[in-house]
Amino acid sequence: MNIRKYIVIFLIFQSCFLYCADLDKINNLFENANTLYNEGKYLEANYLYKDIASSNIISKDLYYNLASSYAAIGSNGYAVLYYEKALNISPFDKETKNMINSITGNNNYNSQMIITIYILLILFLISFTVFIVLLIKLRKSNKFLLILSIVFLIPTIIINNRINDDYVVTVEEANIYNGSSTKSDIVSIIHEGEKLRILEEYTNWYYVKGNFKGWINKSSAEKI
Repeated sequence: MNIRKYIVIFLIFQSCFLYCADLDKINNLFENANTLYNEGKYLEANYLYKDIASSNIISKDLYYNLASSYAAIGSNGYAVLYYEKALNISPFDKETKNMINSITGNNNYNSQMIITIYILLILFLISFTVFIVLLIKLRKSNKFLLILSIVFLIPTIIINNRINDDYVVTVEEANIYNGSSTKSDIVSIIHEGEKLRILEEYTNWYYVKGNFKGWINKSSAEKI
């Protein structure tokens, strides 16, 4: 075995070791955060949950617990934001829906869209996998399966992009203007936790749609 192979094996081993070490650290932080939350130390728990989330960890339990810590310290906008993130991962979760409803009184969830995405994605993976298997084994392309895969993929992308346009108001109150300037007339005032769909973006402003349409400052809302 030459030196290059030794180097490759060493790098793979080191990467696995570091990854496992990071997982252990994250699990310990998560357990510590849960302990703090159960002890009523909500602000301290919130700091730890945010620290884990900043590591780009995607977890329904993490988002749910982070949302609960925000709710406990009275930051309802961010609570709804992370409950919505948790709901995107687990659209059937009734407890998460109930928490959102308890804060906002809103039953308008994206669950049906998320479920539709999952179904379409599974159908795409099945049809495309069969297409690849047949292509490898028979060395012939099946146009029907290829077209069917594309038919499943396109609406998946469209629906996913639509969901990704959803934002939540994270400040206590936000003004909606009829133009992208604070000098414009105020159309409405909305409160933290309300969900918006972004239709357009311009410098520091979003053109949004909710029960109204208008411009909101970017600092007032965050993406789900």
